[in-house]
Amino acid sequence: MTISLINCAMAFLLLSSQLSLASSEPPLAFVSIRDGNAHIYVREGQHEHALTQGDSINTQPAWSNDGKTLAFSSVRNGLSSIYLIDADGNNLRRLNQNSLWQTAPSWSADSKNVAYLARDNSKAGMQLHIWYLPKRQMSVVADNDQEKGPDAPVWSDDGQQLVFLGSNTEGKTDVWIVNKDGSNLRNISQNASNRNKAHPSISKDSRYIAYVADMRGHLAIMRFDLQTGETLNLTADKPAAYETPRWSPDSQQLVFASSRDDPGLTRMDIFVMNADGSAVKNLSQHPHEDFNPHWTADGQQVVYSSLRTGTTQIFFYDLTMQHSVRISRNQSHDMDQVPQPVAVIQLQTAVSVTKGGL
Repeated sequence: MTISLINCAMAFLLLSSQLSLASSEPPLAFVSIRDGNAHIYVREGQHEHALTQGDSINTQPAWSNDGKTLAFSSVRNGLSSIYLIDADGNNLRRLNQNSLWQTAPSWSADSKNVAYLARDNSKAGMQLHIWYLPKRQMSVVADNDQEKGPDAPVWSDDGQQLVFLGSNTEGKTDVWIVNKDGSNLRNISQNASNRNKAHPSISKDSRYIAYVADMRGHLAIMRFDLQTGETLNLTADKPAAYETPRWSPDSQQLVFASSRDDPGLTRMDIFVMNADGSAVKNLSQHPHEDFNPHWTADGQQVVYSSLRTGTTQIFFYDLTMQHSVRISRNQSHDMDQVPQPVAVIQLQTAVSVTKGGL
């Protein structure tokens, strides 16, 4: 009898933890090709719906920080443009009527500016543009006849600077930073290596920029200090493949994908480490590929993509429960997930508290 009671209690605790994890599933936007075309979806809890439809290719969703709007790239009638749509799926509109090829939108923290990349076929390279929504005004921030992207530009939290990928004079991709008004354009990764760089991310406190550098034969996560100008190799102890380092909301940790625990140094898992490169921890530890991690707004979960089911599906890892949970469930591919921003979660929490008191 005692053993049966213990087993029942253990089963109940396991079920309770699973239900708790399911109920804490982070709301997010993502791309799915389940109907044959790439479309933007929004998911909250167990409910999801498509924001786009029809004969178009829609990718690179980006939340405004106030949570009211999503920006995304959409190829329609042979032209890639930036579109906006309300979070409930209403009010689809183009950001502007520019005829340039536009990709990779990124919102400023005040939700008033959208930065994006644009190609003018009459010129060499790509341009970095900012669209100021209140006045519907466009400014060219960087136009140095060099290629830029493919990653979306990244805003500093104060909205005064942008970090982006761009070619140098040798044709290699470096990490650049520029003021919002186009001044003080500078290459901050040229001393790390003379090869390509990728995946820049700026910390919330605007102190550091993390990025991936090709070190010839392996990759490394580098950290550039905007105050001192120093560059530190955070992964020098473990040469491997590294992707998409992203800062935690408190600027104390980085989440990233890496092959560092794979004997063949090819299969990726999801890791976290401290801002100085210490305390590296493998979160996903799965025999299939895991990649593209993002922090949730509260820093308590990591949302990532995985091939463990045979197609790209979305999972999240709960840092408190130390367990992964599958979010999307279909036979197609769901990817490019972006968790809902902090402003929305704070608003929902306030509404829930208010309702609870009535």
